[in-house]
Amino acid sequence: MRRWLDGCEWVLTLVAALATLVMMLLTTADAFGRYLLNRPILAAYELTTNYLMVAAVFLAMPYAYRQGANIRVTFLVERFHGTVRLGIDYAVQIVSILYSAALVVATWQQTRHVLATGTTFATLDLPMWPGYMLVCTGLLVTALMMLLDLGEVRKGRSSLFTEG
Repeated sequence: MRRWLDGCEWVLTLVAALATLVMMLLTTADAFGRYLLNRPILAAYELTTNYLMVAAVFLAMPYAYRQGANIRVTFLVERFHGTVRLGIDYAVQIVSILYSAALVVATWQQTRHVLATGTTFATLDLPMWPGYMLVCTGLLVTALMMLLDLGEVRKGRSSLFTEG
């Protein structure tokens, strides 16, 4: 399972990086066309905000999790040691898994709703559901990584608690 998630993380990170590159190129081309040629790119804003930015952020979440790039407030928990600290770490890991799972379910339901209603962009007849599916995918892989890391909490190797 870990090897499969590592492969998913690698693919999602690559897609997130490509989305960032395409977003930069599209924004530059749109600005060039808008201000120098008076011909903006149709739906550049919609593509950027609903597909590319979503892909850059949510598909990079598993990589950010693995690197320990989460925000933590540790001034209180650092004062605990032993079983108290371990209990807090387990509680934090479980709450994080449950919260991520709730987000996966909510975004999956939203994806299904947008797909069923056939919602499209106002300026271009492109479906909006792929953006929601990107969010769901990034959250799902991150939640599975957190679930797999539950066994690593005792050893102090959970990515949730490593320094980035």
